[in-house]
Amino acid sequence: MIITRALHEAGRGLLGMVVGACAASALAAPSAPQNLVVPPLAFSDTSILVHWDQPSQGRPTHYQVYDGAQLVGTVGARRYTTLTYTSPLLPPRAATSALHNPQLYFEITGLKPGSRHVITVRAVDASGESPASNAVVQATTAVPTVISITDAPHGASTQHSAAQNTPRIQAAINACPEGGKVLFPEGVFRSGALYLKSSCTYEINGTLLGSDLASDYEWGNNRFANYGQQGFGTIAYVTNYKGLLNTCGHYQDWVARTGFVPDNLCTHPHDIRITGTGSIIGSSGASTDLAKRKYHLTSLAHNQRAAQGGDDERGDAARADLLVLTGVRGLFIGHLKIAYPANHTLFIGRSSDITLYNLNVSSMHGTAPLHNGDGVDLSTAWASALNADTGPTGLLPTNAYIVGNVFDSGDDCINLNAGDALPGVLTATPVNGVHITNNLTLAGHGGVVLGSFTAAGFKNIFVQQNTFDGTDIGLRLKTDLRKGGGIAALQGRDIGLLAIDNQVNAVHDAAISILGSYSGATSFAGAQAPGHWKDITIDGMTGTARRHAIVTSSNPGYENLRIRIRNVHITGSTQGISLRGTRGSPADTRFSHVSTDQGPFVYTAGMLGDDNFDNCSPQPTAVGP
Repeated sequence: MIITRALHEAGRGLLGMVVGACAASALAAPSAPQNLVVPPLAFSDTSILVHWDQPSQGRPTHYQVYDGAQLVGTVGARRYTTLTYTSPLLPPRAATSALHNPQLYFEITGLKPGSRHVITVRAVDASGESPASNAVVQATTAVPTVISITDAPHGASTQHSAAQNTPRIQAAINACPEGGKVLFPEGVFRSGALYLKSSCTYEINGTLLGSDLASDYEWGNNRFANYGQQGFGTIAYVTNYKGLLNTCGHYQDWVARTGFVPDNLCTHPHDIRITGTGSIIGSSGASTDLAKRKYHLTSLAHNQRAAQGGDDERGDAARADLLVLTGVRGLFIGHLKIAYPANHTLFIGRSSDITLYNLNVSSMHGTAPLHNGDGVDLSTAWASALNADTGPTGLLPTNAYIVGNVFDSGDDCINLNAGDALPGVLTATPVNGVHITNNLTLAGHGGVVLGSFTAAGFKNIFVQQNTFDGTDIGLRLKTDLRKGGGIAALQGRDIGLLAIDNQVNAVHDAAISILGSYSGATSFAGAQAPGHWKDITIDGMTGTARRHAIVTSSNPGYENLRIRIRNVHITGSTQGISLRGTRGSPADTRFSHVSTDQGPFVYTAGMLGDDNFDNCSPQPTAVGP
C-alpha cells in the first residue's frame, strides 16, 4: 500500500502549513520529506529514480538528494518542455517553461551497473535544511544483453514497409533474454502490431512509426473481457483493433505470423520497461473527422473505421489505442515522446506496479484535437482471475506513479477508469493507490480525471503539485445514475482522494468539478445504485478559471459526502462556486479559506449551512434545489 499514515499526516499538516507558512518558516527549517520510494521498475543498470511527498511542515524552495553521504542532486522549480506537432513526421516545435512548485522526484544517472545505493532527501528553505527523509536502498541492474532490431538475423530497416518490418521486429522481441534489452536505434521504423515479452526493456532511440493500414493490426483487443457475459446481457464490451505495442495476444506460429490468439485475459505479462530518447508515433498523417468536425483523426483511424463499417460513426469503435498494456505486473514507461494515436494514447488495464515518468504525450494535430485522444487511461488493478459471480481474485493494488509528464490531449489527460455499470461493479477492480505528481496538462477535457467509468471505485488517490494550463477542467470527477461506484469502500488507513497544492492557469470551464449528474452513455445494465462521491479532500489550489471555480452535483438520495475543500483561491470565474448536491455536518463536510473574485458562492438549502463554511468569499448563500 503506497498511502501510509505519513501521507495522512502530510494532508492534515498542510492546513496549518498553508495558514502559517511564513511564521513557521521564519522559526524553523522544514520537516523531513515523506514517503521516499523508488517507484516500480524505476531503475536500470545506470540510473535510479526516487519520488517523495512534501514535508508536513514548511514551504521548501528546493530539495537535496543524497546517495549515502554524497550530495548527488538539487531540485527546485520544475522546467517543462512542451511539444506542438503539425505533422507526425516532422520534428515538433518545443517550448520550455518553468512552474512554481519544486519537483518531488529526482533521477540519479551515471551509476555503475550492479551497484548498491542508500538514498535520502532533505527539504531546504531560507531557514535551513530539514532532517533526512526515510532511506531507500536500491541496486542498479547488471548490464543487459542487447538485441538490436537492425542486426542479423532480424534485419529491420528504415527502408522497409511495415509489412516487412513487423515480423523482423517481433523476432527481435521474441529473442530478448530475461533481463535483456531490445534496441530501436536512430531512424524511422514502420511497423504494425507488436507483442511485448516479459522481463525485457524496450529502448526506443529512433522513431517507431505505426502503419496506416488496418490490415497490419490484428482484430481482438477487448479491454474488459467479462462484459456482456453471465447474465449481463448479450452486448460484449466493444472489440477493436490491437495497438502498436501490446501485452495480450500471441501467434501459434510467430515465424509465419499465423494462428493469432487474442488472449484477452492475458498470460500474466510482467516487468516490462519502455524507454529511450525517441518517439512512438501512431500514424503518418491526420485529417478532419467528418463525423465530428471539431476533431481530427489519424490516417490509421480513418482506415480502421472504413474497414469496420464505414469511415464515420458506424465504424468508430474499431479504432485502436496506441499502446495497449493489459494485465501487467510491473510496468515502466519513461522519457519518450508519444503522439498521433488512432484512439486513446496509453491504455493500461488490469495492471499493477506502474510508473509513467517524464513522457511528452500528445493527441493533438497543431491546435486540432484527435477524437477520444486520452493521454493515459489507467483502468482498474491487476487480478489473477475475473469472475462475474465471485468477483476478482488475487487482487493487487494499482500502485501507480504518474510523475513529471506533459499531456496535451484531445480528450482527458490523466484518466482513472474503474469500469462501467453493472458489469463493472461485479467484475472490475478498484483503482487503488495512485500518486499523480508534478505533471503539466495542456489541452484536454480534464487534467486529472476520475470517471466517468466509476463502477468498482477509487481509493488512495494522491494528486500533488500538478499544473493544469489551458485544460477545460483541472480536477474532474464524473459519474452518473447508471455507472455505479465512485470512491471505493475504505478501510483502516485508506483515503479516498487527497489533492494538494495544484494550480490552474486559464482553465476553460472549472478549476474543480465533482459531478454525479454527468451524462455518460452506457450499453450495459445499470448498476444497483448510482455513482456518488465521498471522502474527497482538496487542500490548496490557486489560479484562474473562466467559468466555475468549484462546481458540484449529485443524484437524488446519493449526495456528495465528506467533501473537504480548503485553501482554494480562484480568480476570473464568472459563475463562481456552486455546491449543488453536497451535504454533511460541519465535522465532515467543510469549506475553509475558499474564495472566488467573481460570480456567486451558492449551496443547496437544507444540505449545508453557515457552519460548513469558514473564511469563504463571497459569503456563501443558500439557494433552492
